[in-house]
Amino acid sequence: MATITITVTVSNPGSGNKYYLDGALGAYAATPGNTYKFDQADGSNSGHPLRFATAADAAGSSEYTTGVTTSGTPGSAGAYTQIEVTATTTQALFFYCTNHSGMGDSFNVGGTGTVQLQTRSGFEIQNLTSDPVPYAQALADNPYAGTWAAGANINAARSGLSGFGTNTASFVVGGDAQPGDGGAHTTLVESYNGSSWSETTEFSTGRSQLGSLGSTTAGLLFGGQTPSVTGSTQTWNGSAWTEVNELNTARSYMINGSNGTQTAGLTSTGYSGTAGIYNVESWNGSSWTEKTEPNTSVYLRATGGAAPNTDTILFGGGYPRTTNAETWNG
Repeated sequence: MATITITVTVSNPGSGNKYYLDGALGAYAATPGNTYKFDQADGSNSGHPLRFATAADAAGSSEYTTGVTTSGTPGSAGAYTQIEVTATTTQALFFYCTNHSGMGDSFNVGGTGTVQLQTRSGFEIQNLTSDPVPYAQALADNPYAGTWAAGANINAARSGLSGFGTNTASFVVGGDAQPGDGGAHTTLVESYNGSSWSETTEFSTGRSQLGSLGSTTAGLLFGGQTPSVTGSTQTWNGSAWTEVNELNTARSYMINGSNGTQTAGLTSTGYSGTAGIYNVESWNGSSWTEKTEPNTSVYLRATGGAAPNTDTILFGGGYPRTTNAETWNG
């Protein structure tokens, strides 16, 4: 912050001697973080040492010395009284003459809106009643205070669908138009631009409960029920779907069981249509490779992680349900 020099003179306005600060009579407002240097070199200051207290003329109180330094003799060159105003300086102070009453006035640190002054890790912070609560603190106070806003509805109602992308650029793919109807699997694809859904190029084989990865310009679909399970894999380049190498083991129920991108992905476990599938396959951008199976034979698992082929986690799933979780390091 800054050091602010205030020229102090003494004059009698008709009611006795008073301190004039930069030529002005009255109170002074300070800001935490600044240092205020009261220059008493002017000859009119002779015999009038300026000091601070928590009451006018230090009545009933002692001199306030925290952060205060003095130098020289008032009325002589180089004489001053200086106060460093920090976040812990008493808010309501007064400047006064140690030899004569009635010369000073208030020296306010902060304002009437100040409710808390604190120092954190060397940074002086002034919180006012008008300040918003910082987001991190608000989240700590109430971690469930977030709200959901109504978004645009997809065009076709369906269940068992999958999706990928972000909340401003995403796809929903496939699904069942009528749950339980084996002939209702759809090839429908809808894209989202952040405000509305629009139908785009459909993929080749209608299915639900399929895996999906990537973005709206580089996507990957695989597996699912057609109504029988399939290992079909298709890539999306932003305008068209292309059939590529299939999964080694056909499976469905991978809505939450896949992690990664169009060039590096991982799919875990699944359902064959009659029984659980426990193996794991990784995708390198062109083909699927069998990987080490999980230690616990559980299917319908969810997966996530930073890097699907070297840093991922499987959790939950199964009949009966499980809390089991396993991490994968590649």
